[in-house]
Amino acid sequence: MVGIVQYSRYFQGQTRLSMSEEGLLVRAGSDILARLIERRFVRELSEAAGSPRVTIMVDKSVLTPAGMTATPGAPMARIAPVVRPTTVPTPVPSGVRQTLDDFVVGASNRLAHAAALRFADGDEGQACIFIHGPCGVGKTHLLRGIAARRISKQAGALVRYTTAEAFTNDYIAAVRSGKIEAFRKAYRKLDLLCLDDVHFVASKEGTQAELLHTFDAIGQSGARVALASDEHPRQIAKLHERLVSRFLAGAVVKVDAPDPDLRERLVRRLALKRGLELEEASARLIAEHASTLAGGAPSVRELDGLLIQIEAVSRLLPEFSTGGGSVGVIAVRKALGLSEASNNSARARRPLSIDAIYTEICRCMGVDPVELMGKGRHKRVVLARAICVHLCRQHTTHSYPEIAKGMGRPNHSTVITAHQRLTGQLGSMGESALEPEVSVGLLPEMKNLNLRALVEFLDERVRRVAAAR
Repeated sequence: MVGIVQYSRYFQGQTRLSMSEEGLLVRAGSDILARLIERRFVRELSEAAGSPRVTIMVDKSVLTPAGMTATPGAPMARIAPVVRPTTVPTPVPSGVRQTLDDFVVGASNRLAHAAALRFADGDEGQACIFIHGPCGVGKTHLLRGIAARRISKQAGALVRYTTAEAFTNDYIAAVRSGKIEAFRKAYRKLDLLCLDDVHFVASKEGTQAELLHTFDAIGQSGARVALASDEHPRQIAKLHERLVSRFLAGAVVKVDAPDPDLRERLVRRLALKRGLELEEASARLIAEHASTLAGGAPSVRELDGLLIQIEAVSRLLPEFSTGGGSVGVIAVRKALGLSEASNNSARARRPLSIDAIYTEICRCMGVDPVELMGKGRHKRVVLARAICVHLCRQHTTHSYPEIAKGMGRPNHSTVITAHQRLTGQLGSMGESALEPEVSVGLLPEMKNLNLRALVEFLDERVRRVAAAR
């Protein structure tokens, strides 16, 4: 979390934070401050806000005269519940709260939703629930919904939603700082722990041992644990058998990819959250096109990605909406690049491999492929990774876990975060000049480009590679 000293130095009176369904928006008073926050605090802000998406933009109006003190009632005044100096049990932030009531139920997730409701309502015979399924099918929504329901039904309950990666980072930090007892107290005194992306602890012996002790301590106190993973407990590689045994002792339920009917309903629900009203034929076309791109059943994130494109076109070109203000098929075709004759298929082209994309990006940006797949944090390497993910999502049908595996990343959550961060930067800082550390090593014709132009340039290069196949 962000400490008091750092909060005073970088945030107080110089930023405004606000939450929405899209995540956390940080308005910084200067370009330099925005870059500092992006470089130093994105992970902490994401964890504190309970959302993987953190968007940073420059807004000089947040700097008020006479000492730059935020005005009463402004969004800055609500920063305290989001940025905390210590790690404490916290409910899901209200700005990003997901509930079991607003979970869209279909044949593919009905059992998991019913099990989550039963668990959240306090079924006496159930101390643990383990939800598993592919990326982007609503596991996180169910975990947060369990947390929110428990908080609403039991005033004062100590409830915490976190990821296995955050748990691991907290544990390592506590060991290094000699504060392991404080760490254990924070986690073992909970009434409910919701732990997402459990597969992250695979092969991490120290973290697994601590998680096992935490699990047992919570169980002995009568508290509960809700977990989620991309894989069934027995399929998680290098997971200690004692943890597998604990996970299997409770309800183990699977969430499948959405079926056609659920996909259409999800499209309409996601569109309404973005302020878009879709014609029935438009929702059907989006769902079918997403299925074609995914080569089967698309995830919720893939559906939402298409709606982002459609929202941009409908806002920029309102003439493509129907007379009643709803988004018609013509606007959908325009946004998705579908021809008039095309019914539900993607543009005819052979999909590129992940290797082909990152090889071309490395060549253009002067990045060694070994660096790209390693742990280096040089700005040019970090940007190259994010652009690789961005273009892989555009030019391949691979899911986030598949992209992460293809790029040698240990966990797909880091890939999602990189993609969402780049998307936010393109929206708020797309016209900004590239930093000198990034420009060095680029092809000569790329050195004077801004961020948005750089991404477009690389996108065109990747398209050429696709055309040559």
